[in-house]
Amino acid sequence: MYCCFFDVDGVLLDFEGGFIKAIKDYYQLDIPEDFQTESFWFSDLLTKEQVHEGWYNFVHSSEFEQLRPMVDPEQFNAKFGAYPVHFITNIPPDCLERRKTNLLNAGFKFDSAHCAGFVNYDGYPAQTKADVIRELKQEEKKIMFVDDHPDNCLDVRESFPEAEIWLMSRPFNDDFKHPEILRARNWDDVLGHADTPVTR
Repeated sequence: MYCCFFDVDGVLLDFEGGFIKAIKDYYQLDIPEDFQTESFWFSDLLTKEQVHEGWYNFVHSSEFEQLRPMVDPEQFNAKFGAYPVHFITNIPPDCLERRKTNLLNAGFKFDSAHCAGFVNYDGYPAQTKADVIRELKQEEKKIMFVDDHPDNCLDVRESFPEAEIWLMSRPFNDDFKHPEILRARNWDDVLGHADTPVTR
């Protein structure tokens, strides 16, 4: 029925928790355990320069490849294991193998993993998540797409109007609303609808 495409960082793996832990240690910040940023770029916590420096430190740390799952991998595999599963993350392409290792070590099963999104990296060609889906979709299967950034959801919606698109709730996307994009408060919403007809 489905051909599934999932964002990784912030959807399958706790990117925010890993990044905050790394910058907390790096900058010696006093950040509450339950802190959640309201900015995609962490501007409520760091300056732009600090984000860049903290990011560089993070991607070169062991924390980067030890992110915790945001959904139980066994439950995920049981629900989506019968379908083609592709992961699309917007990290630098030279970090993809480490991210795949993180996913495999966590227990996720998948057919492929790719780098794409609205954030571009020097030295690599720009590619949207819709571009990746276009290459991998199967004509007879319905596209399911789950992401936490509205720009990626809108891009996929524009390219594939019949796709089932989910926006995973985060503080930074609370004000986004779209009649054709489903909002997931958490993974239970996605898992509960994955094999039943969706009404908008």
